[in-house]
Amino acid sequence: MTFLHVADLHVSAKEKEYSLEVWGEILEIAKEEQCGWILVCGDLFDSWEDLTQLREEVRKMTRPYVSHFKIFFLPGNHEIRKLPQAIDLLKKLDLGEIQVLADSPYSLQSIGSAVELLAVPFSQGPLSVEDWRVPPKKARYRFLAAHGMVPGVVYQGEGEEEVGALDLAAFQRFDIDSAALGHLHMPLEEQKGPVPFVYPGSARVWRAGEEGPRSVVIWELESQEAAPLVSRAETPRSKAHGVKFRRRVLEKAGRFLSLEVEVALDGNLQEPRVKEDVGTADWIQLELVGITEDERKTKEQAEKYRAQLGKRVRRVTVDTSKLEWIEGLSSHPLAQRFLSVWGGQYREAMGQEKEILRYARLHGLRAIKELRGGRA
Repeated sequence: MTFLHVADLHVSAKEKEYSLEVWGEILEIAKEEQCGWILVCGDLFDSWEDLTQLREEVRKMTRPYVSHFKIFFLPGNHEIRKLPQAIDLLKKLDLGEIQVLADSPYSLQSIGSAVELLAVPFSQGPLSVEDWRVPPKKARYRFLAAHGMVPGVVYQGEGEEEVGALDLAAFQRFDIDSAALGHLHMPLEEQKGPVPFVYPGSARVWRAGEEGPRSVVIWELESQEAAPLVSRAETPRSKAHGVKFRRRVLEKAGRFLSLEVEVALDGNLQEPRVKEDVGTADWIQLELVGITEDERKTKEQAEKYRAQLGKRVRRVTVDTSKLEWIEGLSSHPLAQRFLSVWGGQYREAMGQEKEILRYARLHGLRAIKELRGGRA
C-alpha cells in the first residue's frame, strides 16, 4: 500500500504556469509509483483568491487520474489566513476529484482496511487536543495529517509566519503511528517524543533561500513487518511502525541558486558565474558583496545582469544586504596602500584562499572607514 505525501505547493495566479507544471509532475509521479492516494498537507494554493481563481484548472488536470488514486487535501494557513470563514466555505467548495478534509477540529478517515487518517486542518487558535473524543484505533495504522510547526524542532528565523503549534506528545493518546505534516519548507524527518514525523518541504521554490531539491515523499505500508521509518541520516526508527519511505525529486520545481557577485570600489560588478545547467524553472539570486563608491553604476550593472539572466531562468532577484556605499574611499592614502598590497596577494592566490582574501578586502575597507569616523 503506497501514498504520496506533499505540502506547500502554493499554486498561484502570479506564477500560474510554473506552479501548475509542478502539480502535473506530482500527479504523474503518483501514477508512476502506483500510489493509492495523494495526501496534500496544506497550502496547495497560495491564498484563498488563488484557490477560487485556479480551482477549475486544478480540477481539469486532476480528472484524468481518477482511476489511479484518490486525493485528500488538508487546508493550510495560506488558504484560510485572510478569510475567517474560509474553513467553512471549503466544506462546500467543489474541487472535483480532490476531497477536502476541512472538518474542524479534526476528522477521522478510513482508507481501505489498513489505514486511519486523523486529519487536522490548520487552526487559527490553539488546539484543545485533550478535549477531543477520538474513537479507539481499529486499523493497523493511524496517521496524523496536519499543517503547522512542531515546537522546538527548527528555528525558522525572524518574521516567519505564526502557525498553530503541533504538540505531537498530546496526539499520542490517539495511538498515532506517524505524522505527515506541512508548513515547514525544508525537508525534515525527525522524532520528537514518541511520534516520528515527516515534512516533505515546499513542493516548489516559493521564496528566496529555499535551497536544495524540492521533493515529495513516497510512503510504503507493507502487509508484514517492514523496514521502519528512517531519519534523514538513515537511522532506523522503532520497528513497530512497519513503514518505510523515500523521496522523489520534483524536476519541474527548479532550484534556488545564490550567486555571490563581487563589487569593486568603482562600482563595477564581477560578471556572475552561472552554471550551464541552469533551467527555466530556476531562481537565481545575485548576492552583491563589497563596497562601492558609485552606487548608481552598481545598481545599473546589477539590473543589466538581472535582465540578461532573466531570459534563461524563471526569476532573478538582487540582494544588496552585503553591499555598502562609501564616498571617496579610494582616494584615501591608507585605502590605496591596503588595496595595493591586497591586489598583489589576490593575483597569486588560488581556490579557497581567493575567497578568504575577498572577505579580508571587505572588512579591511570597513575598518579604514571606521578609523575615519565613517568618512572617506
